[in-house]
Amino acid sequence: MELSVRRVVGYVPVTVLGIAWVSGVLAAEGIRFHDVFEFEGLLWLLNPFTYTVNMLFHADWGHYAGNMRLWLPLGVLMTWLTSNRHVLWLVVAIGFGKTATGILIQGPTVGMSGVVFGVGAAAVVRSTGYALQDSSLETLQVIVVGLLTPLATGFLIVMIFAGQRWIADFSHFLGFLFGGAIEAMYVFDEHETDTDDGEGPAISKTIGR
Repeated sequence: MELSVRRVVGYVPVTVLGIAWVSGVLAAEGIRFHDVFEFEGLLWLLNPFTYTVNMLFHADWGHYAGNMRLWLPLGVLMTWLTSNRHVLWLVVAIGFGKTATGILIQGPTVGMSGVVFGVGAAAVVRSTGYALQDSSLETLQVIVVGLLTPLATGFLIVMIFAGQRWIADFSHFLGFLFGGAIEAMYVFDEHETDTDDGEGPAISKTIGR
């Protein structure tokens, strides 16, 4: 009974709603990233918050609302496919990765959009893993690459022809790449473990955990 309750509670998207609430409060109060963090010299490069909490800040309420239209459904879906803990780790890893990669070129970006596209890519990979859990690892890898490549290419093309929106679209492109790559490592590892131990589809045991 206790295990069942814990499993049901695992479907409640605490991480997703918590991020949406904090971002909403900051947007409603008009608190911007540069109101809290000042960048002088090289100190800002050593501040870990530069690479993580920047996703919680938005340019204005419209920016926040636009991101939430995708964040909430994709975040909830990813929570149901995995767990709150997994989504939190994934969001932090995507945010850190895309910011650290792009920061020397464009400076720190703000908003959830890059992370949202990363979570979207992760949801594609995770869903594919569930759909092909009885297939070979090689088949799964080929299908995942086949799905992500044209989508990533689309982001790249948009970025190239973005004009003044190049900075934002570069962040979207990086977020998508990191989200897909990070989740693929999890899915491939779980799939390989399942194949090695012969105990059945272990990947499905992560649902709601």
